[in-house]
Amino acid sequence: MPKPEAAGRAQLRRARRRTVDLSNTVEGQMAEICRDLAVQAKRMRQLHEQADELRRVIRQWAGQSGSDLPRTSQS
Repeated sequence: MPKPEAAGRAQLRRARRRTVDLSNTVEGQMAEICRDLAVQAKRMRQLHEQADELRRVIRQWAGQSGSDLPRTSQS
């Protein structure tokens, strides 16, 4: 049967190992979240650029179609 001191040291080693494993797991999850956020931020930038381009096209189209309409007098 192991001595109480040896058993205590073994428990301490296991606790430290679990702490390291947990720390590594958390770090890995945080890194994955950061990668996901970077991908989402890039996608949001792309969508923003597409929306800006669509606004420009609509404004250009509205300006051109407005000049083609006959002018009516407003009374």
